[in-house]
Amino acid sequence: MKLNLQGKVALVTGGSRGIGAAIGRSLAAEGVHVGFNYHTNPESAEALAAELRAAGVKATTVRADLGDEASVLNFIAQVSAELGAIDILVNNAAVCPSGPMESYSWETWDRTLRVNVTGVFLACRELAKSWRQRQARGKIINIVSQAAFLGSTSGHLPYDSSKGALVSMTRALARELGPEGITVNAIAPGMVKTEMVIKNLETKLDFYLSRIPLKRVADPDEIANIVTFLASDAASYITGATIDATGGMLMH
Repeated sequence: MKLNLQGKVALVTGGSRGIGAAIGRSLAAEGVHVGFNYHTNPESAEALAAELRAAGVKATTVRADLGDEASVLNFIAQVSAELGAIDILVNNAAVCPSGPMESYSWETWDRTLRVNVTGVFLACRELAKSWRQRQARGKIINIVSQAAFLGSTSGHLPYDSSKGALVSMTRALARELGPEGITVNAIAPGMVKTEMVIKNLETKLDFYLSRIPLKRVADPDEIANIVTFLASDAASYITGATIDATGGMLMH
């Protein structure tokens, strides 16, 4: 299978750890130059950038707040200046507050939607504009969640709502941008071994496994490999899709 990704440039949001870091490594393994942002941990971000450079590609990291328009625009501009025109956008970053509905303040709700939805819109808007000007066939991959369809058993209403919005955004953008050869797809992971859920896995592993037909939790690399496929020429006729990567928990 020919992926034809060598020399492409990808912008990955939230790329310094977890699924985002795995996405960066997977793309770099195919020769893609990777720019990604971090918000609070420059050390881990720069360590990953150095790792990707050692693998033979160009890589850069930018501090960016995806809930702020100026910061998003600066992030895109810096990656473009350092790595070249962006071909692939992976919207991976998200915040995920927890608690019962009545515990959420307006500020928490607003912050979650700004980062998880508005930040994605801004990145898509700016790159679609660039691709239209260049007549380029760009690729957008949105990381959503099974919670967009099933909700969370542990109480993540703002996060679940934001991911549902991204599923709809994926379809709407795919319809609008499809005639120009720009594809837009989403991946809905289930439980993945990341820092975000490690404590839950330590205390509730049997509960989570009882809901997963494959009876195991995914590694970040398994999600990253789907991203790399969707970013490639091998997926050129897929758009508007949300791929179930839940070990069979979703099956929609």
